[in-house]
Amino acid sequence: MKPEERHTHLELCIPYVFGRLNPGNRKQFETHLGSGCAECSKELAQLYEAMALLPLTIHQQQPPQQLKGILMQRIGSGKEAPEPVRIRTEQRMPDAAVSPPQRPWFGYAIAFVLLVIIVALGIYVNDLFRTVGAQEQTIVELRTELAHSAEVEKILQARRVEIVLLNGYEPSSTAFGRIIWDPLTKNAVIQVSGLPATPDDKVYQLWVVKRDGPVNAGVFTVTSEKDRKNFFELVSLTVGERYEFEGFMVTLESKGGAAQPTEPKYLMGTTKAQQ
Repeated sequence: MKPEERHTHLELCIPYVFGRLNPGNRKQFETHLGSGCAECSKELAQLYEAMALLPLTIHQQQPPQQLKGILMQRIGSGKEAPEPVRIRTEQRMPDAAVSPPQRPWFGYAIAFVLLVIIVALGIYVNDLFRTVGAQEQTIVELRTELAHSAEVEKILQARRVEIVLLNGYEPSSTAFGRIIWDPLTKNAVIQVSGLPATPDDKVYQLWVVKRDGPVNAGVFTVTSEKDRKNFFELVSLTVGERYEFEGFMVTLESKGGAAQPTEPKYLMGTTKAQQ
């Protein structure tokens, strides 16, 4: 799994270990674990391993030996325990030369626990930022699509709208499309389907066919499977007057476009006046 493909269930591992999930989220997460998710199981195993080391960081105090003897004696006699006995312990003066036993693993255990927590929190925060970034990108794309939809709506609601059908030619005879445009504003929408994906060093180029030859009307690319099935692009046909237009043509040209068509035509259609 690539880093950018981490699923959102990993964000629930830390709150699940510390018991911070509400019953609904906990049940959903445990159902997910039951499905056999290797990523979440590995994450939980590392967190539980770190938590298992936490008790080792607590200083353990051994009880005096006299206490064990007194308890065993009272248990054997069956008598009630007397008033608490003060156990005199040997008092020692502080000695600068005496130091507590060294435990080299103590510092390593704490460092390991902190490292695991920091890494887990870092992954959690990074996933949150990535999620927010993806949502912002989605909002931008939706706004762009909304703006395009508004422009298309204006064209369709124009008083005079013309539609030119585009037929496919070799090497893509199954492709088809249409030009929907407003001759007054010169705004148009090109819609195509079935065109092959655009090579990296090529672009599709739209031409307005006039009596004195074709004129460049813009370039576009078809990259995704969605584009191959149904591609929309807004264009401006400010390359002449309506009466000059005899049709439209789409060719595949070198990246950046060409001054004149150099490749075989993929789509072509004529205006009503020429049909």
